[in-house]
Amino acid sequence: MAEAVIFDFDGTMADFENTDTECLKLILKQTGAEVIADSFVTRAIDHIMCFHGLVDSDEIDPLTLHLYRLSKTFRDFNIPWDDSYVDTYKELLLERTIPYPGIEQILKTLSGKVKLGILTNAYDPVLQMKRIRATGLADYFNTIQISGEQKYSKPDPRAFNLIADNLGVDSRKCIFIGDSKKYDIEGARAAGMQAIHMKPTKEKDQHSSAMSIDQVKLKLGEMIA
Repeated sequence: MAEAVIFDFDGTMADFENTDTECLKLILKQTGAEVIADSFVTRAIDHIMCFHGLVDSDEIDPLTLHLYRLSKTFRDFNIPWDDSYVDTYKELLLERTIPYPGIEQILKTLSGKVKLGILTNAYDPVLQMKRIRATGLADYFNTIQISGEQKYSKPDPRAFNLIADNLGVDSRKCIFIGDSKKYDIEGARAAGMQAIHMKPTKEKDQHSSAMSIDQVKLKLGEMIA
């Protein structure tokens, strides 16, 4: 029988991609620049992908993500840059970080039956913790592990084993729930955990093999008697 359930955060408990897009468009609107919003967002996403590569090769400080991507995107479109836009972006992101419908009900059902944890990859652990707290769900969890504070990140099995150790539960008695096959599902299984692939937006993607939130509720009911 499972003794712990561990959740990914972004894309599992709360949306990031659509929220990020909304925040970028709001910042662009504040500038008054005559730039196509979708083009601005696409360029900002491209810079994130580039940033990941620079971090992997130890060429840049991970904490400079938002400064890097925003300043470069502004300059790509000849928009006057000011460092205050980084704080504006973070404030907008926090205001708009809300849990997917149905997530809190799952946590209420599990609370008291098993230990609960969050394992999330993020360069900025302070901002990520603020986002987790912004959902109003942080108090449900026994432990919250953010990769920016630790040596290991998903999909490294050691990241999963570390949170299991912090929960005081054998990895084989943990269930991991996440939206990424590579980072969540494969990583959890490599660590010996059971894994549930969940897409909260499954209703909008009928071709996905992942479970919806309602399907996960039923599955957990079967796995945790």
